[in-house]
Amino acid sequence: MKLLESFHIAIDGLKSNRGRSGLTILGIVIGISAVITTISVGEGAKSMVIKQISSLGSNNIFIEPGAWSKRMERGAMMQTMMEETEIKTLKYDDALAIEKLPNVEMVAAFVFGVDRVVYKNDSKKVTFVGITPEVQEVVGVDFSYGRGITQEDIKSVSKVVVLGHNVAGDLFGEGQDPIGKIIRIKKTNFRVVGATKETGTQTFTNLNDAIFLPLSTTQEFLLGIDYIREIIVKVKSEDLVEQTMAEVRLLLRQRHNIHNPEGDPARDDFKLMSQKDAAEVLSSVTGIFTVLLSSIAAISLLVGGIGIMNIMLVSVTERIREIGLRKAVGARKKEILIQFLFEAVILTLTGGVLGIVLGAFLSWIISLVFVYFLQSSWGFSLPLEAILLGVGVSVVIGLAFGIYPARKAANLSPVEALRHE
Repeated sequence: MKLLESFHIAIDGLKSNRGRSGLTILGIVIGISAVITTISVGEGAKSMVIKQISSLGSNNIFIEPGAWSKRMERGAMMQTMMEETEIKTLKYDDALAIEKLPNVEMVAAFVFGVDRVVYKNDSKKVTFVGITPEVQEVVGVDFSYGRGITQEDIKSVSKVVVLGHNVAGDLFGEGQDPIGKIIRIKKTNFRVVGATKETGTQTFTNLNDAIFLPLSTTQEFLLGIDYIREIIVKVKSEDLVEQTMAEVRLLLRQRHNIHNPEGDPARDDFKLMSQKDAAEVLSSVTGIFTVLLSSIAAISLLVGGIGIMNIMLVSVTERIREIGLRKAVGARKKEILIQFLFEAVILTLTGGVLGIVLGAFLSWIISLVFVYFLQSSWGFSLPLEAILLGVGVSVVIGLAFGIYPARKAANLSPVEALRHE
């Protein structure tokens, strides 16, 4: 018997039990679509991270408190960041000292927190960011009303605030000039001196829903601290980034009294990352989340595979007399085996193709949702390897879970099969 004939017989066998075949395919569709969606969303997240970091400039250096840890490379970045929120090693004076290095064009420093901002009877939960004037230039903030934070505001510890676009609209009404209005945060009054134009998300913060205050004011009145959370160093040229990173390390070790002749980053109380380093670390984190979620989604594939095996075993039991008749008229064991393997692979391959289509559709919908709510550069992404993975996994599942029922059918004795009631 030719393979084509076995294929046609397998198709006829599946058509005779359309309902059961459809339910079996559904299990594979759910599993494959879950994996495709997870991979696509993970790629979209990675793309957004890289775009956001790249938008800050390829000649930037990011400085954070706490020593570099191998755990960050293994994906424990979020946990490490949470543990380091109270580390007090970076000071504003460090930023001022770095600014004096010959290759440095600009230094931006900031701290942040979350609280409610109140105006009369209205309130809104916001992220407040204590900044130096340079932060506004680094992240590309434009103003629809008033001005930004100035160096004079920092020196005089002024109680002034710049509102993000959405915050200004929620508190004072869309298109209303908020300049000169008084708002309250943590029982302290602040005068509005500016409002930003509508922008997007930067470094996972929606700037439209944030407010900006002088760094010194935020430290003293809102957080009660004398340290900073991050420094961004803008180097004059991308070619000078590595050299400047080495100079910054030496400067900070000197200022923090760190004896580290071996240059081991784990012995420092700060860590430096270039744009490339930051993108690699964050991409690694999103990659680990993608693998984790894909592993969970793969469980549904396992369940679908077991469903295939069960359905095929039931099919073998119901068709024992048919198998016996075919063997009695000359069908060989190999031909019976191939027929039932074809049935299993056709079921899973059909489910795989439908799962890829459904997964692509769900990924596209999710990308639209993220763009709308995050106001970010999240893009729809469907990697070729995800499609190949979906097809490949479908075939493997069909073969793996179809072999046992197929062998059981092929090993039936013609005489016993014909006697079966």
